[in-house]
Amino acid sequence: MAEIILKTEFLASLAIFSVLLFFWLYFFTAKRRLLLKYFIQPLFPSWSAGAIEFISYKLTGILFTGVLPFLVFVLILSVPLSGIGLVVGRTIHFWYLLIILIIITAIASFRMSQSSKFQQMSPELKLKDWCPRHVILSVSAWLLYILGYEFLFRGVLWFLSSEAFGFWPALIINLLLYSIVHLPQGKLIALGTIPVGTVLCLLSHLTGSFIPAFLIHSFIAVLTDLFSLYHNTEVRLHLSDTDK
Repeated sequence: MAEIILKTEFLASLAIFSVLLFFWLYFFTAKRRLLLKYFIQPLFPSWSAGAIEFISYKLTGILFTGVLPFLVFVLILSVPLSGIGLVVGRTIHFWYLLIILIIITAIASFRMSQSSKFQQMSPELKLKDWCPRHVILSVSAWLLYILGYEFLFRGVLWFLSSEAFGFWPALIINLLLYSIVHLPQGKLIALGTIPVGTVLCLLSHLTGSFIPAFLIHSFIAVLTDLFSLYHNTEVRLHLSDTDK
């Protein structure tokens, strides 16, 4: 029994350390544009600077928040998939909750995107002319990025820490770290992660899966980008590449 407790506490402590380490590596690598310089730009020289930079940040994110944590906890430490929320769990049972949150997300994103200050931050893919391929690129990059993000926060960190320390300590740990990694985006964004993070943690707790948190977070990011495009008068939308 004591060995089991020590193991769960070790894994939870390792999850906390992993969040801090992997996000530091992510910020360090992304800021120096290492992936951009040595991999993406040489492979896609014809892409616009804005598209290359955006993709560089998102792929760097999925590498450090998704791929590496998966290697460490699943392949190396052999943590069961159910132990980190990498299962469907009881998601289907709470379908009505997901629909309600999606509607709330859509309304909130639409209203926020009307702000000119908000439009300076979103969409992150900085282009004046948008075609369908740019929308597909933006949505796909966001989905991959948030998949890693939520896997680390509402998967690995949430389930391992709640197993070791209980619900409330796990919630405090999750929200604290979630706010810290958002500090580079400003204090307002960091504070905004508290209510959002609480909802996402509760979803993982109710369903036994990080997938609902991933879905809701994805809707927030994608809808905010799309609504910002719609409201931003400085951006030109084209139905095809030939419309430019």
